[in-house]
Amino acid sequence: MELTGDPAGLAVLKSFQEGNREYLKFLIQEARSVFEHHVDFKGQDGTAFRLHFDVRTGGFRVEKKPT
Repeated sequence: MELTGDPAGLAVLKSFQEGNREYLKFLIQEARSVFEHHVDFKGQDGTAFRLHFDVRTGGFRVEKKPT
């Protein structure tokens, strides 16, 4: 699985992998299955991010969500 994008967002996802793996699995499944192919999540400090799923490549991209 290819995962690219905002370094801070990637760090948050990595922290989910280490501490809350079920939530990370949920985010990935939601991004794959919802119509828009993206899902929002927040880091510990409240910073909002968006996880995008590219249906053509199967990769994921993380970006900081606009405020």
